[in-house]
Amino acid sequence: MGKHWRTEPDSDGILWLHFDQQESPLNTLSPETLEELDRQLSEATAADPVALVMLSDKPAGFIAGADVKGFQGLSDPQQVAQTIRKTHALFHKLEQLPFPTVALIHGYCLGGGLELALACRYRIASDDPSTRLGFPEVRLGIFPGFGGTVRGTRLLGPISAMKLMLTGRSINGRAAQKIGLLNLCVPQRQLQDAARRVIHHPPRDKPLPWYAGLPGTPLLRPLFAGFLKRETARKIDSSQYPAPFALIDHWKRHASDLDSMYRSEADRVSELITGPTAQNLIRLFVLQERLKAFARSSDFDPRHVHVIGGGIMGGDIAAWCALKGLRVTLQDRGAEQLSGAVRRAHLLFRKKLKRGHLIQAASDRLIPDYRGDGIPRADLVIEAIFEDLAAKQA
Repeated sequence: MGKHWRTEPDSDGILWLHFDQQESPLNTLSPETLEELDRQLSEATAADPVALVMLSDKPAGFIAGADVKGFQGLSDPQQVAQTIRKTHALFHKLEQLPFPTVALIHGYCLGGGLELALACRYRIASDDPSTRLGFPEVRLGIFPGFGGTVRGTRLLGPISAMKLMLTGRSINGRAAQKIGLLNLCVPQRQLQDAARRVIHHPPRDKPLPWYAGLPGTPLLRPLFAGFLKRETARKIDSSQYPAPFALIDHWKRHASDLDSMYRSEADRVSELITGPTAQNLIRLFVLQERLKAFARSSDFDPRHVHVIGGGIMGGDIAAWCALKGLRVTLQDRGAEQLSGAVRRAHLLFRKKLKRGHLIQAASDRLIPDYRGDGIPRADLVIEAIFEDLAAKQA
C-alpha cells in the first residue's frame, strides 16, 4: 500500500491501480507521485496480473497534469532535461509492460495526465460533460514534454495532434473517441465493465487513414510545418510566445526518428520552461489557482446574477454565467440595447452546448431586464457599464 497509489487485485486477475494524491484536491504528477508509480509498476510486473487498470479515486478527475507549482523558479535546463528523461523512462516502462494496460478516465485528463494515458495500451473515458482531455502546456509557455509529442502524433496523425497541442484546448470524451484518442467513451457507471471488456475481448487497432499521415512524411513535413508557422504567426507573436513555434520546429526536425524526438522533447522543453516567458506564465497560473482556492473555501453560492450593462463586456459576462447554469437578469437602458447581447449569447450557447434542449435551457436562464426588476432577488450584482471618457473630458 503506497501513500498516493494503491493496488487492488480482483478475482479475474486484473490489478486495479488507484491514484489518490494525499493532501491535494487534484491528482498531479509530482516527483513523489512519479517515484511511487515507478515502484508500483515494478511490483505489478512481479505479480504478473492479467491486466493493469489505472484509475483515479478523485471524484473530479483522472490526472490534472504535472505539478505546476514545482515548475516555479527552475533555472537549470540540464537539470530539468534530466528529470524529463527520467519520466520518459518511467512511461516507457508502463508502455512495455507484458500485459494489457488501461487508463480509466473520468473528469479532467490533461497535460502529463494525458501523456501517461497515452503510454497505456487502451484508454476509456466517461461521456460525462466534466470529462476533458487535452494538452494545455502552451498556455504555460512550453509544450508536452513527457512523450506527448511522440505518442500523440503517432496515434492521431500530425494534423489532429498538432492542432490539440498548438491550441492548448481540451475536448470531451466523444470528440476524443472520434479522433482516435480514446478506444471507448461510455457512461460513467459502465467504466469498469468497459475496462474488463477490452481486456478480455481486445478491440482491433484502427489504423490511421492513409492520408492522415501524409503531412508527416519527409517530403511534405517541411511544407506542413511552414503552413503551421504561418497560421500560428497570425495569432501569436513568436517573440512573446515562443512555445508553439518551438513545438513546430521540434516536430519538423525530428519526427522521422522517435529516439531523436524524445531527446529533442527533453532539450527543448527544458529550455522553454527555464525561460522568462514560461516562468511568468507559470507564476500567473499559480496566482490564478490561489484565487480559485479562495473561492472554493467560501460558502457563498450565488444562484441569481444581475448584470448592469448590456455591452460587449456586460453581455458576455451574462452569457457566460447563464452557460454555467446561473439565472441571469441583464439590464440596460432599453430593449434595443439588450438585443445585441442576447444574439451573441445565443451564438455562444449554440457553439458550446450543441444540443437543442441544452441551448434552450441556457437561453431561458438569460432574462433581458431593462427595468432592473431582478436586482432585489439577485445574489450578486455586476456593473459593466460603458463609460465614454472622451465625452466626459469634452
